[in-house]
Amino acid sequence: MTTDAVRPVATQARGRKRREALLAAARELLGERDSSQITLADVAARADVPKSSAYHFYTDALELFVELVSILDSELQQTIALPVGRVESWEAVMGIVLDRAAIFFEDNPAAQQLMLSSQSPPAIKRYSRRADIDTGRLVEGLIDEQFVLPEVPNRSRIFFYAIEAADLMFGLSLFERGELLREMVDEAKRMCCAYLALYIPRHLPRR
Repeated sequence: MTTDAVRPVATQARGRKRREALLAAARELLGERDSSQITLADVAARADVPKSSAYHFYTDALELFVELVSILDSELQQTIALPVGRVESWEAVMGIVLDRAAIFFEDNPAAQQLMLSSQSPPAIKRYSRRADIDTGRLVEGLIDEQFVLPEVPNRSRIFFYAIEAADLMFGLSLFERGELLREMVDEAKRMCCAYLALYIPRHLPRR
């Protein structure tokens, strides 16, 4: 391989590492201060990346946060999608899912800010709402693996609304108490299951 051929590859690798460093730095900073107080220059300084390079990747901190929230949503979905052992009811599946989500948010202050905060910018909220549609389908699939779900019109939409209800309770806990309380996680379970029970019988045939 010639020197001219190697140079673009090296440049791409350096750019990828800098982008990853910026995203990692943003995670750290979101654990320390409000997103509205973080600039792209702050992130570049924390990442030890030249400010000019940071502006090559992102126009501002918001654009970086949108990319970060896409990564966080993917990580949350991977956590939720882990296999669920045999349980006695679809409500138990929902409980396991919300416990997994609670642990994820407890371990990720950046996710708390970007995905649950009422102060999160509209661009980030729009992205997370779209991701919640896929999260709802994941939960629907986990239940459908063990139980025969009824053919309900817009069933996936109903699961999306259930996920939004859980997000609301998680967000309220963070807003009112500054942390994700167990009692609010339990309240999220009750709210989700009560809503889903309007469309799904409590007792479903097993697969």
